[in-house]
Amino acid sequence: MKIRSTLKTSVALACVAVLLAACSKKAQDTSATLATVNGENITQDQLDFATRQVVAARPGASAPEAGQMLQGLVEQRLAVQKAEKDKLDRNPGVLQALEAARKDALARYYVEQLTSKVPKPTADEIKQYYESHPANFAQRNIYVLQKVDARVAPDQARALAASAQAAGGAAAVVDLLKAKGTAVNVTETTQAAESLGPLLPKISTMSAGQTIAIPQPQGLTALTVVEVRPQPVTLAQAQAAIEQFLWNQKKRDALQAETKELRAKARIDYLGKFAPGTTPAPAASAAQPEPVLTLPSSPASAASAGG
Repeated sequence: MKIRSTLKTSVALACVAVLLAACSKKAQDTSATLATVNGENITQDQLDFATRQVVAARPGASAPEAGQMLQGLVEQRLAVQKAEKDKLDRNPGVLQALEAARKDALARYYVEQLTSKVPKPTADEIKQYYESHPANFAQRNIYVLQKVDARVAPDQARALAASAQAAGGAAAVVDLLKAKGTAVNVTETTQAAESLGPLLPKISTMSAGQTIAIPQPQGLTALTVVEVRPQPVTLAQAQAAIEQFLWNQKKRDALQAETKELRAKARIDYLGKFAPGTTPAPAASAAQPEPVLTLPSSPASAASAGG
């Protein structure tokens, strides 16, 4: 049921994208007409565009069936025609939403155009990355980790963290934190090296039974290595994943550089509660997410990768 609901939502969003494209300056659409709705054409180009939108919104999922997409466009066109008949296209909220969506589409396509010009990493760059991250590849391990979250008094967290790290194994850590803390939660996960992100340099030096404890605002978290399973990856096996990872990094860097340059050239004035000297000052926009390194057949993990 959830999969069907997600697909229906994606199809609906794709249909909205088609509507926005139709409301913009129209390019000559000479593709085949697939259906007419009260005399208005739905074309192959519109169907292809809507399908691309759905695929982009659902990475890794298969493309929706063409007939289903077409029915979504038909139903969308019926809704649009009724909305126009009821003069909803003049509604201030609708006009505001259309303008916001137009700006979003322009910005998104500008970013796509910019990043499409970023060259792929070279073979030397891929090899260099492979060789400089042995814990991710040539010396890669799969880790079975026990995670214990415990609520403790702030003034006891550091001392208890040291005691947890000195405890002899996973069971001892659990017993210690249950005795000294409250709201203790114990979970066990299996994670590939590349999924550990900034924890990898430390975890990769640990043996089974060793613990790293990290004080938290509400207590502490203890990670104990339960088992280490060697699972190295050759350069040939990792090449495609590294290429995509480095390419995504280059795209992100190019976008950040372009945004910085655009900001430097623009005049941006903050007014009202965001005027200079007010509190709080305008915050910087959210940073682009870190690219994720995903190797073939890696166990699922909750953490993002890097290295």
